[in-house]
Amino acid sequence: MSLILINEYLRQLDIIRRVSGSQRETIVREAFKDLLKNWGKQHNLIFLAEYPLKTATKTNIYVDGALLHELRMPLGYWEAKDAADDLDDEIVKKFKRG
Repeated sequence: MSLILINEYLRQLDIIRRVSGSQRETIVREAFKDLLKNWGKQHNLIFLAEYPLKTATKTNIYVDGALLHELRMPLGYWEAKDAADDLDDEIVKKFKRG
């Protein structure tokens, strides 16, 4: 990933945290969303927010975002979490829900 994009992300994140006084997911995720969008553009990928998925249990869910090729093939999914969340626990919870 481009060092320029990462530095812009960190700068934007610092501003958001300083102005909002928060590290909540709903506040800081905008900076990461911009990072994913800009990185995706460099690789001819499209970022889609609130991307719908059908789980193995046939439940409809929406991930915070996905990077897709033009043929609608996802390259990866993004699920935002708070800075204080335990990622391993959150992953286990997601898999349990399908």
